[in-house]
This record gives sequence, structure tokens and C-alpha cells, in this order.
Amino acid sequence: MASGDAGIDENMVELFEIGWESMRYNKTVTQYNPEVSSNRQPSRADENLTLNCQIEIEDPNLIIGISRKGFLTGITDGDSQNIEIDQGPPAVRRSPMSRSFEMRYEGLRYHRRFTQPPKVPSWRAYLRKFLGIQQPPFTPQLVNQLEPPRIQFDLDLGLLEGSGGEIRSLKGYYYALAAESVEHVEVPFEPNEQWVRLTDDVAIQVRQAKCTISGTRTRYNYEIEESRTAGRRGIDRLSVGDYLPQKMVMGRQFIKQDGEPHDRSMGPGFMPAHVGGSGSGTHSGSGGPGGPIEKIRFLIAINPKHCKIPFELKNIPLPNPESKDEQE
Repeated sequence: MASGDAGIDENMVELFEIGWESMRYNKTVTQYNPEVSSNRQPSRADENLTLNCQIEIEDPNLIIGISRKGFLTGITDGDSQNIEIDQGPPAVRRSPMSRSFEMRYEGLRYHRRFTQPPKVPSWRAYLRKFLGIQQPPFTPQLVNQLEPPRIQFDLDLGLLEGSGGEIRSLKGYYYALAAESVEHVEVPFEPNEQWVRLTDDVAIQVRQAKCTISGTRTRYNYEIEESRTAGRRGIDRLSVGDYLPQKMVMGRQFIKQDGEPHDRSMGPGFMPAHVGGSGSGTHSGSGGPGGPIEKIRFLIAINPKHCKIPFELKNIPLPNPESKDEQE
């Protein structure tokens, strides 16, 4: 098992770029009926100010997951006043029962989308039109696209008063779970009675695997049995600060005859990924790109580690609680 400590790896930091997505102010006032409700307060007001951000990852190949929660270390408001914050890092070597849900890692998520035609500068489009040159045909292709991970920060309500209406600078950090390298374990897309060991504590068996071709479409079905070593269930939901295994399952891919992955499934979102279970899917078949499914590829993270990713955001406007017309 590797250390649960997290350090700053400058090469890893350069892979991430965070941007603020929205600033949300919420106020909820609840009125209780003392004759019915067990709440002793006749009314209660809940207020919160949250900053929602999304993270762009330049090269996701070695990134296993992102923490659900981040920490702030300092704020400079619109009046150039520095506000020191010490939220503190999470404790390491915690027991599984004491883990915070917010400190768990979420695996990267991908979705299928059609490619869009490349943007053509207006001057080039005008020149082609002037010269009578037709735009070359564009055929959209289905590709796997990474969904930017999202992270949320809770802010002090005092920022809404006397801060010049904006946050000039906000500093903090979040955590990424990264691998030193990634190994592939591939098995044929066919039923097999043999168990295949992926890591010291995870093995799989392909119970069912079938491709049905109809015209240019292929439908595939599968059932994968997953076995985990008894006594190791406590590591199934990795959080920041947990000790890490030397090898960890991080996902699976269904590989077509052309060697390209049909998709990239990362399981339910928590780490390590659960790659067992049953399912089905469709894609262009023998008459289309790639052909039917030929192999199942399991992705194994080698020497995973916790990485602390510092950041700074600038010029974030604050919402005005008194404005009725302002939208997020």
C-alpha cells in the first residue's frame, strides 16, 4: 500500500485548468406549524453562497479521479482587502466509517457525441465563395468526449457586504488521483470459464458476450462476474488521504476490430471502478466503422497517488441578494 499523503507535482498541476462556472446565492425561509412539526423553532432561514467551478484536463490518460470537495486558502475582495482562510486539509489514515462523502474521488466521465464541422474563418469562407470553391463535405463521427469535472466551494456570506461587489482573487486547492502509468489487461469478447486476475484483489470472468449484426448496426450484450478478495472492501470508496494499492482498476473499454475503443466506461463514478455486471450497447457494425466488438480492455492504474492541485481565480462578480432581476 502506498502513502496517503498528497504533494504538489508541478508537472501534474500543469495538466489542469479551473474556471468558475457560476456564483450562487440561496436563501430559504421555512415556517413551521408548532402544532404539527417537532421543530421547536416557528421559522428558520437558511442562507448559503457557493461557487461552482469546472476543471479542464489537458491530458486525462493518467488521471483517475477528482475530489468532490476543494479548500480555499485566501481571498482578495474588490476593495483589495486580503482575507486569510485556513480550512485545513483532510485527515489521513481515517477509518472507512469516518470518511466524508465529499472527500471521495469521482472517476472521470465520458459521453458519446458527434463531431462538429471545423470552424472556418469568415475571410476564408468569403474567399471560397468569391472563387466558387465548394466547402468540402463533412461527415460527423461519434467520439468519446470527457465531461469536465465539477467542484463546489462554500463561501462566507460576509463577502456579500462591503467587498466591492466582486472577488478580485481567490486561491485554494483540490485533489486529483493520478497514476504513474496505466497497464492494459485484454480478454476476448467471448464467454469463458477462466478467471482473469486484474490486480491482487480483483479478478473477472466473462460469463456472456455476444454481438448481433443487423445491416450496418451491431448490438452487443455482456455479463462480467467480478470477484474481490475478502477483507478488502474498505478500499472500495477511495477518499483523499486514504492509503493506496500499488495497482488499481480504473475502468474498462470495449475494443472493436479496428483496435479502437467503442466507449470508455468508468463504472458508477467512485474509485476504484467496478467493472463487473451486465449490459448492452449498439454501434456501427460490420458495414460501418470499426466492426463488431472483439476484446474487452481493462485499465489498471500503476502506483496511484494523491496530488494536491493549487489554483487561483480572478475577477469573480458577486450576486446582489437585493436584486430581483439578477440571474445566476
